[in-house]
Amino acid sequence: MLGGLRKRTVISLEPIIGQSHAVRLLTRMLENDRLPHALLFTGIDGIGKQTAAKALAMALNCLRSAGVLACMECRCCKKVISGNHPDIIIVEPSSRFIKIGQIRALRKHLSFAPVEGGRRVIIINDAHCMNVEASNAILKILEEPPDNTHVVLTAHQTSDLLPTIVSRCQHIAFNPVPVAKIVEELANRRDVDEDTATTIAVLAKGSLGRAMSADIEKWMGWRKELLGRVISLSGGSMHTLFGFAEEVSKDKDKLQDTLDMFIMWFRDILICKFHPEKILNNDYAPRIERISKEFSVDELLNRITAIFATQRAVLKNANRRLALEVLLLNLYLSS
Repeated sequence: MLGGLRKRTVISLEPIIGQSHAVRLLTRMLENDRLPHALLFTGIDGIGKQTAAKALAMALNCLRSAGVLACMECRCCKKVISGNHPDIIIVEPSSRFIKIGQIRALRKHLSFAPVEGGRRVIIINDAHCMNVEASNAILKILEEPPDNTHVVLTAHQTSDLLPTIVSRCQHIAFNPVPVAKIVEELANRRDVDEDTATTIAVLAKGSLGRAMSADIEKWMGWRKELLGRVISLSGGSMHTLFGFAEEVSKDKDKLQDTLDMFIMWFRDILICKFHPEKILNNDYAPRIERISKEFSVDELLNRITAIFATQRAVLKNANRRLALEVLLLNLYLSS
């Protein structure tokens, strides 16, 4: 199966939040009618890659508008919005992977001319989930693209794909959405107070989609629990630290969340020395102010640097437990 179209409202490129560079590039391509046959959108989930791909497909097929802004009202636009346009095909992972059968079905579909007679757009979401066979099959499509057909791949990063696939695509990077933008959207669209919105925005790690769909009460509870554990490690014995490392390192996602919390905590302790009004964890302000007096700037910078180094090591498949044990010793037992 190819994977169904997602039935959600599609917007034009113009209001995609926090992606001015990507929108500017796509706008220029559309205005100059120089859209490549293959595009690769990279970035974390929830920052507008898939929205931009569908907006692009709509702009290319709108019957009333020539350019960037689709009318949202013509027959073709309505079909895209409802998920029923025959020439807008979305391929998504089946279970965890995009498999060769899906790409074979796509190639068979591409052997026919576009049904509506306009531009056909193939959107391959999470292309990094393609297995080896699917990757090689999509490469053949990119090498010999059918007429009036554009392929848009979305992925986390270029290194997740075959270099030969990346080289045949125009790469456009989508950046994490700034915290201030996410806070603004949470306040406007979900009526969240500023302190809570700031915390959610930081926890979302630049993903507007994650922030907007977050169970705020659950997220705030999780953050309080995890931050409490991070704080409790101070003054703990080596046995306590190693026990924590053993528990957390079993789950890679949990480990990354914990490292993010370490960064947030020590960042607040450092910021408090200069701009206490800018700390993120305002409900811990008295404790943060007290701890900030116990460390020098260099000591805090060294700790933050060590956390970032551990994150990089984990991403490169270092031994997670050992990496976290070394970090905890540096954070809590070093002078």
